[in-house]
Amino acid sequence: MMTLHTEPIRFVCFDADDTLWKNEEFYRAAEQRFYALLSSKLTEEQAADALFHTEMANLRAFGYGAKSFTLSMIETALNTLEGEAAAQAAREILQTGKELILRPVELLPGVKETLEKLSGKYHLSVVTKGDLLDQERKIKNSGLLPLFDNVEILSDKNPAVYADLFTRLGARPDEVLMVGNSLKSDVFPALEAGAQAAYVPCPFTWRHEAREEPENPPYLPISGLPDLLDVLL
Repeated sequence: MMTLHTEPIRFVCFDADDTLWKNEEFYRAAEQRFYALLSSKLTEEQAADALFHTEMANLRAFGYGAKSFTLSMIETALNTLEGEAAAQAAREILQTGKELILRPVELLPGVKETLEKLSGKYHLSVVTKGDLLDQERKIKNSGLLPLFDNVEILSDKNPAVYADLFTRLGARPDEVLMVGNSLKSDVFPALEAGAQAAYVPCPFTWRHEAREEPENPPYLPISGLPDLLDVLL
């Protein structure tokens, strides 16, 4: 049975994108516009594969986030199209990227209410990865910042990064609950570092983040953040 060991939990860490607010669905919409630009040369499946391979090749240089995504779309377009078609596609992709970065933050259902009820009872942290400026903007514009005790914007999430985070928090690993929508980034590395994890599935999952769910506690799948109230309060 999947469950948490709630008694020792004092720290609750939340991923941001697709855990606190909508994100991946807007990337999917941007991808559809991108596929249309390349449709004279590639099928949608071919364009998706080309973009994914470019993104993976660029992770070391550009990291995660909308800017990296935009640069990878531009690079893929320039490698696929020629002449004015390539230049026009690059211009349109740049505009798509700007719109993606600057779009308003849309909180997921029940997020603010859940955080308000947990605030003061637990040490609450945002633990997210991605572009520093972009994530800072979204956290500020979300209106949630006053509910958190600290914010961690990381270049990546792995067991060593989580272990270092727990040390900075002054927390034993089993005192930490990591809540997020990514099995790859939020669940497995947190569990490996000795923490507990709650998984909030998202309808849209980037293939780089896709994994099979773990089978053993301390792990709990939930349908949304409000489910935490039944577990933690």
